[in-house]
Amino acid sequence: MAGVLDEEAVKKLVEAGRVAAKARDYGASLVQEGESARRICERVEQYIVNSGAQPAFPCNISINEVAAHYTPGALDDVIIPKGAVVKVDVGAHVDGWIADTALTVDLGGGSEALLKAVREALDAAAGIVRSGVRVYDIGRVIQSTIRRHGFKPVRNLSGHSIGRYMVHAGLSIPNYPDRAMIVQRLRPGMIVAIEPFGTNGRGFVVEGSTVNIYSYTGRSPRVALSEEEARALELVRERFKTLPFTPRWLAGELGAERADSIARRLAAKGVLHAYPVLVEAGRGVVAQFEHTFVILEDEVIVTTREGLLS
Repeated sequence: MAGVLDEEAVKKLVEAGRVAAKARDYGASLVQEGESARRICERVEQYIVNSGAQPAFPCNISINEVAAHYTPGALDDVIIPKGAVVKVDVGAHVDGWIADTALTVDLGGGSEALLKAVREALDAAAGIVRSGVRVYDIGRVIQSTIRRHGFKPVRNLSGHSIGRYMVHAGLSIPNYPDRAMIVQRLRPGMIVAIEPFGTNGRGFVVEGSTVNIYSYTGRSPRVALSEEEARALELVRERFKTLPFTPRWLAGELGAERADSIARRLAAKGVLHAYPVLVEAGRGVVAQFEHTFVILEDEVIVTTREGLLS
């Protein structure tokens, strides 16, 4: 699970975190009533490129009860409504070394307590993250902090380990004390994203019908690909490798409707993994804050600290 991170890898991780943090805060500054999620995401993604990195996944703008995985697709968009609670989730990579970070903006002023609870949960988790800490204890401190404020953690959303060109590298870091993780510890060489989600709803998410994010699975197709599908898949492999992408990133080459249709067909044939939007089961409001941590032998680097969460 963990490996040695050489000086060059750490340098690239730190730079990815610097860019991601600035892009996250820039995205937050664009969030306002009546604004287009597409416009925000495209500006954030371009900011990452202009800063010398690449998006590690599409910018996510998830509103109110939508907890995660909404990005405008090739054919759709949403407009931020009055009084919205908006999650801005951003990833950047430098040569495949990834930073993943998020924050929440409250446009209505009615969810300050929820945002405070989740932000404090991330701060509390950051306070105990080190080599050797149990994943169970990270979840315990996140849950206890959120509950102390009268809210619930979202139990089926979790933090995760990160690998080179892999946003989710296998290890989950639950936002509650999961006894299945009681012996799992963070080790030197691990890169982890810790992302508390809190809600005033039921405390778990379900899949919605919208899918605008995909990633290459590396598997062979279940049935033969058409020539058009094969060309599109090769474009995905070359440009994104195993990182998540959105069909709107392919609209320039394929056209919006074709990009959307081909992605859906490739997912049905098993060569792309689809990420449906995730919605709070009780339609409760969800808040999220997230940092990326690089675990070293005698140090922890919070690569995304800069900015609003510093």
